[in-house]
Amino acid sequence: MVIFFIALCLVSPVIFYQLWSFVSPGLHRHERRFIYKYSIFSALLFIVGVVFAFYIGFPLIINFSLKLSATLHIDPVIGFKAYLVELIRWLLVFGVLFQLPILFMGLAKFGLIDAHALKHYRKYIYFACFVTASIIAPPDLTLNILLTLPLILLFEFSMLIVKITYRQ
Repeated sequence: MVIFFIALCLVSPVIFYQLWSFVSPGLHRHERRFIYKYSIFSALLFIVGVVFAFYIGFPLIINFSLKLSATLHIDPVIGFKAYLVELIRWLLVFGVLFQLPILFMGLAKFGLIDAHALKHYRKYIYFACFVTASIIAPPDLTLNILLTLPLILLFEFSMLIVKITYRQ
């Protein structure tokens, strides 16, 4: 599992280059510039999501599990394989979740959404952020709130990007 994940990380630039070499000739010039412009931003957001999961999200999950096992008087047994599978899952989930600003930016660039329309749905999106955090995290209210806050901040950051992108 570890070797597969490391190999995937090492080979992914070659895979993306080959994919880009295949797709690039079929795109218009402005579409290629759009992808060049925001691919570095996307990679940076993915790395920030992975770092957040590694240093904040995953340790909170492990601490919650250890406290729960102590409360229930159960000896915690964490296997190395289960630990790695869960860690990789968390890293990928948060890496993908942190792509939300890129998604909103692309939708705004092509005129599919605007900031004014999103303002009316803000409370529903906040609720969806809380539900998403509840699905991916154990049932602890403090942990859910700590995981909901970055999602809400990502949404607000996405709204700011939509306003900037929509003006252009």
